[in-house]
Amino acid sequence: MKHTLLLSLFALTLFTASAQEKGWNRERVFLGSGINLSFFNGFIVGLNPEAGYTVGKVLDVGLATNFTYITQNYINSPATDRLLIAGGGPFVRIWPVNMLFLGGQFEYNIVSFSTRQSGQTFNKSSFSAPSMLVGAGYGNRFIGQSQFYTSLMVDVLKDPNSPYVDRFGRMQPVFRTAFTFYLKQKKVAR
Repeated sequence: MKHTLLLSLFALTLFTASAQEKGWNRERVFLGSGINLSFFNGFIVGLNPEAGYTVGKVLDVGLATNFTYITQNYINSPATDRLLIAGGGPFVRIWPVNMLFLGGQFEYNIVSFSTRQSGQTFNKSSFSAPSMLVGAGYGNRFIGQSQFYTSLMVDVLKDPNSPYVDRFGRMQPVFRTAFTFYLKQKKVAR
């Protein structure tokens, strides 16, 4: 997986160098943040700051970070698993039609894990895991102005240590909503 991360970073570097040769357009650089929230079999809350570049009319690429807190409850068990996650990686969103996109994001996450039961914390550990989030979304995208989107993704790598896979190996859906703005706002004719 380290090779995948290095390859992704190399591809992003090549893209950046290519864009600079053709003239970097500040109206296409965007910053923003998303939140992810879920109440499926527990509780997930997270913040996902991102920086990206709009390539042409249908493609956004960039880097996103991930800061997430998860609790997982299990039926017939008084124990609750708690995870604190930090990570990041490159993303791509393809907008084949206005307001709909397909997306992918590679993440490499560092996870702090513990179990809490009857007021006591045990099973503390830390580990890392790669994830490949793939999904689709709906949004408003005005190149040079702003973006707003909501997406649903799943981790197709299903690494046992992934924060998006439960202890039984089942993929957990990831819902994200984000708002981004372009650094140099395009002037809108009135």
